[in-house]
Amino acid sequence: MKRLASLLSLVLLATTASAQKVVDWNSLAEVTYAEVESESDGTTWVPEFPQAVSDLNGTKVRVSGYMIPLDFTEVQTSFLISAMPGDGCYFHMPGGPETIVYIEAPKGADFSYGTVEMEGTLELLKDDPYGLLYQIKDAKPVEK
Repeated sequence: MKRLASLLSLVLLATTASAQKVVDWNSLAEVTYAEVESESDGTTWVPEFPQAVSDLNGTKVRVSGYMIPLDFTEVQTSFLISAMPGDGCYFHMPGGPETIVYIEAPKGADFSYGTVEMEGTLELLKDDPYGLLYQIKDAKPVEK
């Protein structure tokens, strides 16, 4: 009976681990924009996400990329992950908004110059005041 319980636990654990999708930067880059007219704002551009990306909205995902810190601390609780390494200058971000994911990590993640992998809930942003398209909430580092 203990063996059966152990086997079922392993199967459940493997199923849960495989349920976390790894976000592909090429898929995120397929976002397009639609021109929308508004009486109050005039012409604005609204992101239109491909179906494969829309299907990930609200699900637990993993993303791997280069950390762009938003604070001068060893442990970052909110930061950006980029598909490309940055040059360290906030005014010259690599790529466009489709190459950046905003990360909220309540328990923090150690600063790194190398790649980091984070896991959390993906949220698609349609009207972010900073022009961001993607956010991962309740993120935590993935141990390598």
